[in-house]
Amino acid sequence: MLVRSSSISTQNPEQIQVPKNAAPDTDPESSYQDFIHYTKFSLVSRKEYFIIAFYKTENLEKFKANINNADILAPIFANLIKYYFPNLENCVLITTPKRSHSEKLGYHFASEICYRTSTLTGIEFLPDMMIATSKQKFNPNFIQVLPLPENKRVILFDDIGTTYQTIYETIKTLRQNPDNHLENVHIPIFVGINNN
Repeated sequence: MLVRSSSISTQNPEQIQVPKNAAPDTDPESSYQDFIHYTKFSLVSRKEYFIIAFYKTENLEKFKANINNADILAPIFANLIKYYFPNLENCVLITTPKRSHSEKLGYHFASEICYRTSTLTGIEFLPDMMIATSKQKFNPNFIQVLPLPENKRVILFDDIGTTYQTIYETIKTLRQNPDNHLENVHIPIFVGINNN
């Protein structure tokens, strides 16, 4: 099912609006001919993981290149978290590590979404908890540089899923660290845009 982003309703309906100070091409109506925005909820099965994806756009690079588009995705993500996890005090939000595209853009798009989602939900966001040790796209290698809080449910977010290698490596790194105690713990995974 495809739903225009301007008509989204969730458990706690909040009208999704682009901020008044946003650049003209962030408005879903005015930019419709350039790249179409849809809310497209899907449950993606990859390996042993199930991933909740919730958006679609026809021009990924242009979409990520406008930081204001984080204001479109964050409220959708926030409402999904509120729906699935009523006890938000027990949750922490992390994202996959920054990669080479962040240097090109000057910001990490996934982190920008998580900062906004943290504000909307009150969930603590842990930025830069992991770093990439190389710029390889298809065989990433990550290391954890900050500790996870104890007794917290970890929610993992990535802005775009194509091969999902970034997610696999992030989870592998988390589970290989014995201090995290995540060997047999289910980690909820959310992806903004399923690029498949």
